[in-house]
Amino acid sequence: MQLSIPEEAIADPGLTEDVLLRELAVALYRHGRITVGHGCKMTRLSEIEFQRLLSTEGVELSYPEHSLDDDLATLRSGL
Repeated sequence: MQLSIPEEAIADPGLTEDVLLRELAVALYRHGRITVGHGCKMTRLSEIEFQRLLSTEGVELSYPEHSLDDDLATLRSGL
Protein backbone atom coordinates (compact mmCIF):
# COMPACT_ATOMS: atom_id res chain seq x y z
CA MET A 1 0.00 0.00 0.00
CA GLN A 2 1.25 3.44 -0.81
CA LEU A 3 0.07 6.53 1.00
CA SER A 4 0.52 9.99 -0.42
CA ILE A 5 0.26 13.08 1.79
CA PRO A 6 0.60 16.46 0.12
CA GLU A 7 3.47 18.44 1.66
CA GLU A 8 1.21 21.44 2.15
CA ALA A 9 -1.01 19.32 4.42
CA ILE A 10 1.85 18.98 6.93
CA ALA A 11 2.11 22.10 9.09
CA ASP A 12 5.36 21.04 10.81
CA PRO A 13 8.35 21.43 8.45
CA GLY A 14 10.38 19.13 10.74
CA LEU A 15 8.01 16.24 10.11
CA THR A 16 10.10 14.10 7.80
CA GLU A 17 8.98 10.91 6.08
CA ASP A 18 10.94 8.83 8.61
CA VAL A 19 9.35 10.61 11.59
CA LEU A 20 5.88 10.24 10.10
CA LEU A 21 6.39 6.54 9.39
CA ARG A 22 7.65 5.95 12.93
CA GLU A 23 4.72 7.78 14.51
CA LEU A 24 2.27 5.90 12.31
CA ALA A 25 3.86 2.53 13.09
CA VAL A 26 3.84 3.22 16.84
CA ALA A 27 0.17 4.23 16.73
CA LEU A 28 -0.80 1.18 14.68
CA TYR A 29 1.13 -1.15 17.00
CA ARG A 30 -0.39 0.51 20.09
CA HIS A 31 -3.86 -0.26 18.73
CA GLY A 32 -3.00 -3.84 17.80
CA ARG A 33 -3.22 -3.25 14.07
CA ILE A 34 0.34 -4.35 13.20
CA THR A 35 3.01 -6.65 14.61
CA VAL A 36 6.56 -5.76 15.61
CA GLY A 37 7.73 -7.30 12.32
CA HIS A 38 5.40 -5.10 10.30
CA GLY A 39 6.51 -2.07 12.33
CA CYS A 40 10.12 -2.90 11.47
CA LYS A 41 9.30 -3.03 7.78
CA MET A 42 7.36 0.25 7.90
CA THR A 43 10.10 2.12 9.75
CA ARG A 44 13.11 0.35 8.24
CA LEU A 45 14.36 -0.32 11.79
CA SER A 46 15.74 -3.54 13.21
CA GLU A 47 13.55 -5.43 15.66
CA ILE A 48 15.57 -4.17 18.63
CA GLU A 49 15.43 -0.57 17.35
CA PHE A 50 11.67 -0.75 16.86
CA GLN A 51 11.17 -2.26 20.31
CA ARG A 52 13.26 0.58 21.78
CA LEU A 53 11.13 3.10 19.89
CA LEU A 54 7.98 1.53 21.32
CA SER A 55 9.51 1.64 24.79
CA THR A 56 10.44 5.32 24.53
CA GLU A 57 6.87 6.03 23.41
CA GLY A 58 5.50 4.17 26.46
CA VAL A 59 4.04 1.30 24.45
CA GLU A 60 4.20 -2.13 26.06
CA LEU A 61 5.14 -5.08 23.88
CA SER A 62 2.41 -7.65 23.54
CA TYR A 63 3.35 -11.26 24.04
CA PRO A 64 0.56 -13.52 22.84
CA GLU A 65 -0.25 -16.54 24.99
CA HIS A 66 0.38 -18.93 22.10
CA SER A 67 3.92 -17.53 21.80
CA LEU A 68 4.50 -18.24 25.48
CA ASP A 69 3.20 -21.79 25.04
CA ASP A 70 5.55 -22.32 22.07
CA ASP A 71 8.53 -20.92 23.99
CA LEU A 72 7.80 -23.08 27.04
CA ALA A 73 7.47 -26.19 24.87
CA THR A 74 10.84 -25.40 23.28
CA LEU A 75 12.48 -24.97 26.66
CA ARG A 76 10.97 -28.21 27.97
CA SER A 77 12.26 -30.12 24.96
CA GLY A 78 15.82 -29.07 25.76
CA LEU A 79 16.06 -26.70 22.81
